[in-house]
Amino acid sequence: MNSGLGAKVHDGIHCFRVKELLADNSRYLVPMYQRNYAWGEGEINQLIQDVQDYQQHKPDQPYYIGTLVVFERPDGQFEVIDGQQRFTTLTLLAFALKRIAEGNISIESKRSAPQSIDMSWYDVPNLDFESRQKSSDTFSALKQGVALEHLKNDEFNLDVVEGYHLLEKGLLALGNKLGDFCAYLFNQVEIARVSVPKDTDLNHYFEVMNNRGEQLEKHEVVKARLISVLNDIEDKNERDQSIDVLAKVWEATANMERYIQYGFSKTERHELFGTNDWGLFTPQSFEDVQSIIASGEQQTDDSVNSDVSIRLCDMLANPPTTKSRGESELTPERFNSVINFSNFLLHVLKVSTQQDVALDDKRLLEQFEQYLLTKDLLDKQESKQ
Repeated sequence: MNSGLGAKVHDGIHCFRVKELLADNSRYLVPMYQRNYAWGEGEINQLIQDVQDYQQHKPDQPYYIGTLVVFERPDGQFEVIDGQQRFTTLTLLAFALKRIAEGNISIESKRSAPQSIDMSWYDVPNLDFESRQKSSDTFSALKQGVALEHLKNDEFNLDVVEGYHLLEKGLLALGNKLGDFCAYLFNQVEIARVSVPKDTDLNHYFEVMNNRGEQLEKHEVVKARLISVLNDIEDKNERDQSIDVLAKVWEATANMERYIQYGFSKTERHELFGTNDWGLFTPQSFEDVQSIIASGEQQTDDSVNSDVSIRLCDMLANPPTTKSRGESELTPERFNSVINFSNFLLHVLKVSTQQDVALDDKRLLEQFEQYLLTKDLLDKQESKQ
């Protein structure tokens, strides 16, 4: 379904500006299996602060706010699988700004009401709730401008009401900066809508996403963009091996609570970091790493295949002996890193490109696009000419 708003599409991902998403003609539905709205003061204030920080420091640059994973139903509605907390908050934010713009707020709040803002473009919310009448009624009441004191009872979703109250309070606190904040939020802040294939097992997918308990991280989007570059390799074997190496190195590095060496098998560690040392890094190129990992996986496959022929009775008759202390595998030491993985990636980008990369993890996607991904695309285009 096309909203007609010119959302950018890249590798099947629709990138909407916030205004485009909220004014999208598509209908979005939060299914019954999703948890109730749960954002509190911390998450709401962080959202406002992040957008304001970016608006003040990079007013001409877009800011990526997260992902919205959806499944398109036969009737054309989009079932929200992941991202409903953020989408609900953005809708409540639009309600609050609409009421502020129309002066439909408390007398006390009117005294600190900021400069006028234009919300004439926002009319009817395109987000609703399946089999949750309280939440739907709360949305309807907030949209109609019902005073908050009349919504604090069992007929309405109190978590949604409180979320709205916190948003209104946070927006009014911006004072005369609210106009600039809104202009940036609606026209520069982006959210990526990702549609899952029609044959997806939604029960399994949601179980996986629910167990993760978090939105898709910015560094995961960077990983996907890097893999999309490798997808251009024509030779299938080389393409598959390159993607496998990138994924394996990425996962080993992303765990910032253990040494990277523990992200590889024992054989791979010896080849990559030096036999019985692990303090070196012997490969000289990506191809060297690819060759080592491919060799290690082949040895693992051969070992697995040889073990398959062992009968259960033989295994019981000859149990494995306990390794001596010197032969045993060391338990990975766990610790807390002084930086997160996104910030680490920015340091790597700065060192590898020798550019003035901003070491701000909120700007991770922008920095990779500016100094690596866009440059790689231009280089490919030049080589084809």
